[in-house]
Amino acid sequence: MRYEIDRKRRLGRAAKARLNKGCSVNAKADLVHLSYCSQACTGLQTGDLDKILEISKINNHRHQITGLLTYSGDIFIQFIEGPKASIDHLMYRLRGDRRHKNLIVLSEGRDHLRLLPDWDMELVSAYEAHQMLREALRETDQYGTVIALSRLLAKLQPELYRDAE
Repeated sequence: MRYEIDRKRRLGRAAKARLNKGCSVNAKADLVHLSYCSQACTGLQTGDLDKILEISKINNHRHQITGLLTYSGDIFIQFIEGPKASIDHLMYRLRGDRRHKNLIVLSEGRDHLRLLPDWDMELVSAYEAHQMLREALRETDQYGTVIALSRLLAKLQPELYRDAE
């Protein structure tokens, strides 16, 4: 347990150091994406989601991160993309956030184009996210990531998907 805490601190410092050196958004090799799911802690209110979004938009813009967040029941699913150092730093902070638990990385990889270039962070329903991902399939080579996220979103709100197909 102690080792894991020290390891997280070291990883966090390394990510901060890379951020402080500056990240080139134009460096195509530096662009990465990551998706994860987590379980909300009990007592999360709508106001909490609004606050998460407000702060995320500011921080993500500052660190050149774009993405989307969906929340259904007590499950968060987030897709983020940006410079590797920024994503590493954000994940370090998210792992320590007490508003959720059981964070599981679903996919991660390098990209040459963003799926969501204009979104610092948006909250969308699982159904809306699924529709956006279907559209993104037509415009990207990230087929595996998009399909995996679509299937996971369909499990969150199956009644919506039966009606849509």
